[in-house]
Amino acid sequence: VYNLSAQQNVVSIHHAAQLEHHNHPTSTKLVGNQNTPRSLPNARMASRNPVVFGFLPYWIDDSYFEFLNFNLLTHIAPFSIEINPDGSVSNDHNWPWTALIDRAHNHGVRVILTATLFGDYEVKTLLENDVNRYRFIKQITEKIRVGNADGIIVDFEGPGANGWPKLLPNFLQELTRHVHTEIPGSEVSFASPAIDWNNHWDFLDIADSCDYLFIMGYAFAGSWSERTGSTAPISGGSRNLNSLLEDPRDYGEVVQKKRDKLILGVPYYGCRWQTATEQPQSSIEEFINYPRLKDAIPQSLDYTLSWDQASKTPWYAYEKDQKWRQVWFENSESLLAKYKLAKDTDLLGIGIWALGYEGGEKEPWQVIENFFGRRDITNISTPDSESETFSVDLPYPNPFNSTSRIYYSIPSAGDIKITLYNLLGQQIRSANINHTRAGKYKWDWDGKNSSHQYSASGLHLLKIRYTDDPFGSRKSVVNRHLLLLR
Repeated sequence: VYNLSAQQNVVSIHHAAQLEHHNHPTSTKLVGNQNTPRSLPNARMASRNPVVFGFLPYWIDDSYFEFLNFNLLTHIAPFSIEINPDGSVSNDHNWPWTALIDRAHNHGVRVILTATLFGDYEVKTLLENDVNRYRFIKQITEKIRVGNADGIIVDFEGPGANGWPKLLPNFLQELTRHVHTEIPGSEVSFASPAIDWNNHWDFLDIADSCDYLFIMGYAFAGSWSERTGSTAPISGGSRNLNSLLEDPRDYGEVVQKKRDKLILGVPYYGCRWQTATEQPQSSIEEFINYPRLKDAIPQSLDYTLSWDQASKTPWYAYEKDQKWRQVWFENSESLLAKYKLAKDTDLLGIGIWALGYEGGEKEPWQVIENFFGRRDITNISTPDSESETFSVDLPYPNPFNSTSRIYYSIPSAGDIKITLYNLLGQQIRSANINHTRAGKYKWDWDGKNSSHQYSASGLHLLKIRYTDDPFGSRKSVVNRHLLLLR
């Protein structure tokens, strides 16, 4: 599923999303009043490691703007300024997005403008012509300046069969020199493919030509796949996230010499297929869609969640109209595995395609906070601070082999019931706790059942119920998954 030649003949994930939302207006919450955005204060311009970089598409729902947690981001990339093959701007989607830029800069977050152009012919037409390159560099630099943005990420995509990737290093050097000169302290980066399937790319040369690369570490599976599997496998198949960081055909040389120029991008989406069976790696009868985490995570709670150990990916199967469907997606456990890979490889950081795809789901934010920590500029939350609502943090560490800790917050005095189930749905542990005041509390699981025997390895479901009513008529329930590895 990870190396089908058919992948080369389909529209890329970023391009497909742009085409799908071609007529979608830019969120008014992002644009604001379009006055001149404030610049990033000099005191906050020092680089921070690790980087947490997120693409933010113009088509997000207006309501999502309030879910953005700027204290967990270092870079946000408005997506996008669309470019013509002659280097001119085709559609700037109401740039500058003053409301977004102001809020990001108020939190010390860098705003990196995205420029997109898709297709082998289109990209080569721009890169091989001096006039077209000059036009692009001049116009995109002005867009950065108008928005008081902090840099540019070039997202030019295509299979590369006509040789355009070989023209890329010189173009990026030219762009980087100009932007650095015109806008001191700015950043120039490139969104690069995960795998060099056909030996078109020199990733080390490209990395040398700009400030850093955003590795689009996804699209290993999709509409072209013949069998179900992960869109971002840690391992398994002939090529995967582990291999791309080691294989000299991909980023092995860059990791050896320029690892501080690599951001590992992760998907906030999955794949849904109609399949022949309910088994993993089933043959595919029909591609359905790319579900976003805001849909896949809550839907997964209605079905038996499975875990593919090779790719470190959750998935579930269900029947619709007497046909099997499978959804392979990302959750806290799989995202954590990818973040750990980036950190263990000592990369510059991690990236997200795309902010907004998680909607109101808290899990993706919590795993970032648990693993990388917060960057609070003004307000710092403490474990004892009171909460206005009942909430449950992600277990940490997770996966684990000894003890995992879960923090939960309650808005007032009340009762907590904790119930733990194994993959068969059998209750193996429970606890009833009374709290006399609001606050943040913790519960540890040592991997043992109620008989103090060690539970078997595998995925476990944790249900935490809170009620402030002695009769239990008013209650809130939150589910979390724990992966025990022995």
